[in-house]
Amino acid sequence: RLIFVVIVILSLSINFIYKSSTSDGYNTNTHTPSFEKKDTQKKLEERKIIPYETPNKLDGILDYILYPYHSEIIRNLDDYEFIRDSLGKISLKMVFNSIYHGDYAMDVHSRANYHHTLVLIETENGNRFGGYTSDNFTPQTFGLTSTSIELFKRDNAAFLFNLDSKKVYNIKPKEAIKALDCDDYFTLCFGEGDLVLRDKFLSSGGISTFPGYYGDENTQENELTNGEKEFEIKAFEVYNVLFFSEFGDENNR
Repeated sequence: RLIFVVIVILSLSINFIYKSSTSDGYNTNTHTPSFEKKDTQKKLEERKIIPYETPNKLDGILDYILYPYHSEIIRNLDDYEFIRDSLGKISLKMVFNSIYHGDYAMDVHSRANYHHTLVLIETENGNRFGGYTSDNFTPQTFGLTSTSIELFKRDNAAFLFNLDSKKVYNIKPKEAIKALDCDDYFTLCFGEGDLVLRDKFLSSGGISTFPGYYGDENTQENELTNGEKEFEIKAFEVYNVLFFSEFGDENNR
């Protein structure tokens, strides 16, 4: 009987020691401290993409449209609906954001080399405006060389807009032949100066001689930019605009 009692006591002691060792952070199956597992899990969770939030909570569909980049300029559904109403049934694909991609004109031209281009600008003073072209701002290259040449592009569908006042300024029909001025020295240029972003625009900024080629007889001087003839850039975004008809076909406005 004494031997039986001793065996029971030894068994209970071994079981207690085993449980203590595993609860103190050591897993006998993997030989990996459990606290290391917790740290690893925490690191993995930190790497997950978390849906962004903005001061005005956006509808889920807008988050999806602008994925994967967070727009600093489109702040709510009213902004997006104004753009959509100006263009039609669309979806937007962000292809350039100055926060992620810098401010070199050539980088903008290479990343935004699509037809149907929407640009959005916010100045350091908080003014928001932009423009649309059914073309793009990429200049043509000359012959077999990589040397680009300045090129005016015709676009009857081009327009500028003020995102704060929700007002659109169409290209003047007689000026459509020079709707865009494309050159490596410019990130973009509507008309011959209605809206210009220089190369390295985060340091060199932008200028506007609006209205010239856009607007109508009722358009006031510099109302596009809320009075800013020269401005510093806080944020700049470029979108490829996808048009869809009622039947899901591309619609080139």
